[in-house]
Amino acid sequence: MRGLIQDRARYVCGMTIFEGGCHCGNLSYVFEASAPLSVLSLRADQCSFCRAHAARNTSDPNGTIRIAVRDEAKLSRYRFGLKTADFLLCRDCGVYIGALMETDGGMWFTVNVNTFRDRPGDDIAVVPVDFDSEDVAGRIARRKQKWTPVSEFKLA
Repeated sequence: MRGLIQDRARYVCGMTIFEGGCHCGNLSYVFEASAPLSVLSLRADQCSFCRAHAARNTSDPNGTIRIAVRDEAKLSRYRFGLKTADFLLCRDCGVYIGALMETDGGMWFTVNVNTFRDRPGDDIAVVPVDFDSEDVAGRIARRKQKWTPVSEFKLA
């Protein structure tokens, strides 16, 4: 199955390209990763939000992501816990595509791979993670180091 997952991604200039978005198409993205998912790894945050959405997230500090919102009125930004990121959901279809952190220094994103156009199978191990012990400064620092830089966030 791993070969099938890699065959579904496009490769451009050494980058692995994944496209995805919500079910109705209001939220979409192009994730340009420097490595395949088997190298980047998948995480399953153990918070109640991520568990309720069965989210499997990944990110690549050496990649980029471009996010487009067709109708801003249908974009829901949900914040909880330390309120350091917006969890992006579509108001129409209810799909959670990932989390966006914005600071003075830029934007970073972790993407829910379950929203890839060609969703990866279950053959890539998912690492359970728990960030409950982090404080605000530690959480922001980790995300800047590990999450994917956002090269474009386009609102219609």
